[in-house]
Amino acid sequence: MDTQVGTAMDVEAAKAHSNVALLLTLSGGFLDAFTFVGHGKVFANSMSGNIVLLAANLAASDWHQAARHVSPLVGFACGVLAARPLELMTPRWFREPAIAALVLEIVFLGTAGLKGLPEFWLIPGISLVATLQTTFFVRSGTVTYTSVMTTGNLRRSVQLFFESTIPKRDPAKLGDAAMLGAISLSFALGAMIGVLSTRHLHDTALCVPTVFLLGALLDIRRRVFT
Repeated sequence: MDTQVGTAMDVEAAKAHSNVALLLTLSGGFLDAFTFVGHGKVFANSMSGNIVLLAANLAASDWHQAARHVSPLVGFACGVLAARPLELMTPRWFREPAIAALVLEIVFLGTAGLKGLPEFWLIPGISLVATLQTTFFVRSGTVTYTSVMTTGNLRRSVQLFFESTIPKRDPAKLGDAAMLGAISLSFALGAMIGVLSTRHLHDTALCVPTVFLLGALLDIRRRVFT
C-alpha cells in the first residue's frame, strides 16, 4: 500500500513539473492554430471562440460555416464525458488516467499526422483528446493552469504579480506569476509554430505537437522511474 501511495505521489509531482506544463501548452496553442488555419477557421480548444463564431455565422445565415463550429463542440462534450470512464477503466500499468489520456492523444495526433483522417473525424477527435489533456493536467508546481487556453493563465499571472508586490514582496507568489507568464508565452509560441507548420505541411504538421506531447510523457516517465 505504501508503495502504491508513493508511486501515485511521484506521478502527481511529475505531472505538475514545469517542463510538462510548457510542453502541453505548446501543443495546446499549436492545435488551436492548426484547426483555425488549416480547417475552416474553427478552434480545437477555445469553445468560447467557437460559440461566438457559430452565433455570428448563424446571424449571417452562413449555414455551412456555422456547421463547422459544431463538430469541435461535440468533440469537447465527448471529451468531458469520456474523462470519468477513463478514470475508472485505466489499466494499472498506466499508473493513472492522466498518462493514459496523454498516450491516447499522442497516438491519435500521430496517426492523423502520418496517415491522415477525414475532417469529419479529425476536428472533433482533436477537441476530444485536448479536453482529456486539460482535464487531467491542471497543476504546475503550486498553481493551477490550463494547457489548451490562455485567458485564465494570463489573468492569474497578472493577479499574482500584483499580490506578490503590493503591499510587500512575496517571492513565492512572484515565482508562480512568472510560471504562469511562461505558460502563456508557451501557448503563443505553440500557436505561431502551428500557423507556420500548417501552411507548409498541412495535416502532416500534427507530427509537431505529437513530439511535444511525447516529450512530456518521457519527462513524466523519467521523473517517476528514476
